[in-house]
This record gives sequence, structure tokens and C-alpha cells, in this order.
Amino acid sequence: MKKNKLFWILTVVCVLNFAAHLYFYPSLPDIVPTHWGAGGQVNGWGPKSTVLILAVLPFAMLILFEVIRKIDPKHQNFEKFGKVWNLCVVLFTVMMAAFSWLSELAVFGKLPDSSNLVSILVCGGIGVLFIILGNFMPQIKQNYTFGCRTPWALNDEHNWQRTQRMGGYTFVVMGIVLLVLAFLGGLLGDIATLIVLLAAVLGGSGDYLCTKEEELDDVTNFLREWRD
Repeated sequence: MKKNKLFWILTVVCVLNFAAHLYFYPSLPDIVPTHWGAGGQVNGWGPKSTVLILAVLPFAMLILFEVIRKIDPKHQNFEKFGKVWNLCVVLFTVMMAAFSWLSELAVFGKLPDSSNLVSILVCGGIGVLFIILGNFMPQIKQNYTFGCRTPWALNDEHNWQRTQRMGGYTFVVMGIVLLVLAFLGGLLGDIATLIVLLAAVLGGSGDYLCTKEEELDDVTNFLREWRD
């Protein structure tokens, strides 16, 4: 009942968001800004119909979240981390709805060109999302949809817990880096991008080390049993 209630509340939010876009749609020019560089300069344009496509995405993703949760082979585990999953769905849906307004805000002069306000909103928002999810990742149970899903983690619950813990650390680090990019992206440029990539590589390396350690443990246990 609670899950259905949350779904319908978010559905109303998405419908209202789309209706608001429809209200402002006739006032938009035929071509609207759709992409911004790290320094806040508009570097991508598209037809104004792009605004409606972006307005539909939050609801489309909400439907996708609901479907994949139900068809996941380990869907019964979602009950064990339902609060974390619901938090992710709410944050992601609301954030996508907010980001869908960037083009209108730019057209109506609320996002001055060459300012880093877009970077603060986008990178800062995603950074906060990463930090929040990173703190909750250790609570995620085995599933094929959400979390750090590797074959070895899905086959071993102990490895899964260690992988989520490492993934949580990585998400927090990447979130902090994104927050730095949000305010200094125009100055850091490629250097900051390399930092983000480095954080991702370190996260992957940690997951790889968990795997190798598990394999080593399995070999050690086998040799002990064979010797005995």
C-alpha cells in the first residue's frame, strides 16, 4: 500500500511538471538551449520539442523503476531495503523533473550565459545524490537492478556486502568531486574530469580486489580441505 501510495504521489508530481511545461511551451522560441559547458556557456541547441521530451522523462523513468523492481529475479529482497530504494526513486524523479526546466530558465533569462549556475545545479545536485546513495549502499541486499552488481557479488552474499560497502565509499568520493566541479568546473576543466575518472577507477579497483580476495579465500579453503 505504501509503495503504491508513493508511486501515485510521484505520478502526480510528474503530471503537474509536464502540465507546467505545456503552459510555457507556446512562449518558447523554435530553438532552445539544451546543453551547457563547464563554464556555463550554452554549447548545444535543439528544437523546442526537446523540452517536452525532457518533461516526459521523469515519468518514463518512474514507470521503468516500478517495472524492473517487479521483474528482478531477486525482487523479494527489495522488501529488505525498501526505504533505500524509495529514497532513490524519489530523489531521481524529483531531480529529473527539476533538470527539465533548465531550457526554459535559460530562455526566460533566469540562467545568465557564462555563469556557473547550471554547473552548480547539475553537478551539485548529482554530487549530493551520490553522497546520499553512497551512505545507504551498504543497506542494499542482493538484486539485479540496484547497487554494484557483479557476477561474484550476486553469487555470494558476503562478497555482495563488501562490494556495496566499497561502492558506497566510491559514490561518496565521486559525489564530493562533483561538488567541487560544481563550483570550480570552469576553472578546473579537464583536470577535474580526470579526478572524476580516477575516482571511478579506484572504485572499480576496490571491487576487483574484493573479487580476487574472495577467489584466494576459495582456493585456500579448497587446499585445506584437500590436505585434511
